[in-house]
Amino acid sequence: MEKEKKVEIKYQVLQWGPCIVHLKISEEFQQKLLKGAEEARKENKDFRDNLAGIIKEEYAYENRADYVDEISQFLTVYDEAYQKFKNEKYKVKPEYLLNALWVNYMKKNEYNPPHDHSDFLSFVIFLKVPEEITREQEQFVGNSAGPGSLSFLYGDGNRQSITYQSVKPKDRDIFIFPAWIKHYVAPFYSDVTRISVSGNISNSVLLNQIKRIDQNEGK
Repeated sequence: MEKEKKVEIKYQVLQWGPCIVHLKISEEFQQKLLKGAEEARKENKDFRDNLAGIIKEEYAYENRADYVDEISQFLTVYDEAYQKFKNEKYKVKPEYLLNALWVNYMKKNEYNPPHDHSDFLSFVIFLKVPEEITREQEQFVGNSAGPGSLSFLYGDGNRQSITYQSVKPKDRDIFIFPAWIKHYVAPFYSDVTRISVSGNISNSVLLNQIKRIDQNEGK
């Protein structure tokens, strides 16, 4: 008896929704950002008036240009990923400007409600994630990603549609995403502090021009 010949069926799944890219920063860049965060905290560069978070300590980095070289590398990777995501090359290559950079010292019971940002792209870098939060997530019982998770929301639909993505951040994680995407951060309940850095990017000028622009504008 002849075996039934297997027919190969080719298929393609259409990409849908936003392009969100996850990378890791270097330990060197992590320490550089932590140092700048402590300086902003010491000088009390309070940034809360510009933010949606229910967080008591959020401070602006004073010299954004100091971090442009590293951030530009991540945006280059994002551009490559985005073009693959859309299966289409850029007609005009984006030119970027780092408009805002701030640090969040998030403590127990604090959180970020669902919100979006202005500008073109946003990112969040997790500099210090205490083990207590990881243990909370491991012990959590429920359908969500649990305490301290970061969630992105997009679109309407039933359970056959993917309308959100949730992640459990670790040290040195960076997530880059379209600024218009609704996102939120769930609270955690351990008596610890998680340190993260967020930034907003517009698509107006090249990142390598920011240092010159900031100097001309007196930072």
